[in-house]
Amino acid sequence: MSYDFINPDHYKKGNKQVWEMMVDIWGKKKFRAYCEMNAFKYRMRLGEKPNQPIERDLEKAKWYENKAKE
Repeated sequence: MSYDFINPDHYKKGNKQVWEMMVDIWGKKKFRAYCEMNAFKYRMRLGEKPNQPIERDLEKAKWYENKAKE
């Protein structure tokens, strides 16, 4: 079994994903802003993590960008 770097099991608490709890607590507008800022963060640091492929951060950025659009 391969490790899911984008949506790992430790992001799940009970029957909800952590991002779903964030929407419940802070609402969609603040969650959207959080996603946009995280996407920016991952794109800004592409290639900066030692021994980590650029594609991993790019995939994370795209995940946050897609979440912001939902």
